[in-house]
Amino acid sequence: MPDRNLVRCLLASAAMSIAGVAGTIQTRTLAITHIGVVDVAAGRIVTNSTVTIAGDTISSVDQNGAPPAGAQVVDGQGKFLIPGLWDMHAHVQVNEKGWLPLYIANGVTGIRDMGADLDFILDIRQATASGRVLGPRIVAAGPILDDAPGDWPFRIRVRTPDEGRAAVQLLKRRGIDLIKVHNFTPRDVFFAIVDEARRQQIPVAGHVPLKVTIPEGVDAGMVTIEHMSEGGRVWKACSGGDQYRPDACRPFFERLAHRRVWQTPTLVALSELAVIGTPASAISRDQLAYASKAFLEMHAANQGFFVKQPEIVDIMKNLADVAKVVTRDMAAAGVGILAGCDAMIAGFCVHDELAAMVAAGMTPQAALQTATINPARYLGREMTLGTIAVGKSADLVLLDGNPFEDIANVRRIRAVVSAGRFLDRAALDRLLVQAKAAARRIRPTRTPPTECSARNGPGLH
Repeated sequence: MPDRNLVRCLLASAAMSIAGVAGTIQTRTLAITHIGVVDVAAGRIVTNSTVTIAGDTISSVDQNGAPPAGAQVVDGQGKFLIPGLWDMHAHVQVNEKGWLPLYIANGVTGIRDMGADLDFILDIRQATASGRVLGPRIVAAGPILDDAPGDWPFRIRVRTPDEGRAAVQLLKRRGIDLIKVHNFTPRDVFFAIVDEARRQQIPVAGHVPLKVTIPEGVDAGMVTIEHMSEGGRVWKACSGGDQYRPDACRPFFERLAHRRVWQTPTLVALSELAVIGTPASAISRDQLAYASKAFLEMHAANQGFFVKQPEIVDIMKNLADVAKVVTRDMAAAGVGILAGCDAMIAGFCVHDELAAMVAAGMTPQAALQTATINPARYLGREMTLGTIAVGKSADLVLLDGNPFEDIANVRRIRAVVSAGRFLDRAALDRLLVQAKAAARRIRPTRTPPTECSARNGPGLH
């Protein structure tokens, strides 16, 4: 675990480095005028609107309205305003604090961190929430609860039901938002964790453990399943084998929808795990320029494994292709889908994930919902997040193009409002410059090893 004082020093350094960019929450009322407000729920654009922000809250949304007297005015003529995006499967600690600006520069104003050392994630969550460090809102799982190989990072080892219950109680006391289980959570420990989490009123998410069937994980009360639970276990369970059978799976998908078991498919991570950093990867050199040495070393280790077993690369490519179709079919059946990245390049990967969903057959509106209103619904924060309305948090992204016409327009960011802070294009570009410099300059306090063992090779977090 990183030294607590060193983590605080890193956060203080981050605060100083962004001071010239972030400023503070608006002291003057901010009004964005003549803007097309994107209603992600209804799939419509409310044209010629004025959105007014007081502090860190949206105070009015008026079509054909005028800005309040004395407000700082941003002319949104010809542009579009969407809610801030969420990455619902992040791992901040892979690059320490260095990637926090990348989230904001890409319009990602919230993340669900799915595995980190406890003191690290609590410190960084508080730092971004207080405004001391510019970064996204953080919903945190803290350490993963399982009995994985000893070199796997971000874990509390739990080998018995009593250890599982004690770990849940500890994480609840420390203020963690959810419990994450993984492939190697022992079967009896998993059921004890879920039972204790229910008592503690804290949700359980993650991988369905390998010793637990997918239906058992659903019935136990898991609220999200990540990565199709690796290897396509979610759709293989209802298909009765390795060949995806849509008709056979539809009743199961409808059951997932009825039980409100959300899915975070991480389509880009599934496609890229075996190839990132090679000519077969779709991740651009521009994105990789923001990767830290630890990130590059982690994926280089993966490639060292895959180059010796090319047949596994073909299997994973097929699984990734099927996952795209399954995600589309799940969404059509009413299953809640969440955009998440896992160990990809922060911020940029959310846009890649939305593009992958649309390429699979989802509409731009449905894809955009996976990073806006769906996270709000999943988190139970619809009153404050997910749409543009009075009383909601001022997390907004100003776009140069209509996202319903082309999901690629979500990348065309003109400005971001993060918890009331307004950052124009020049400020966002400075964040990108700082993030790229940090990637070259800063080594993490430790290099997180890839999730690799003789039992199943490189895996997803």
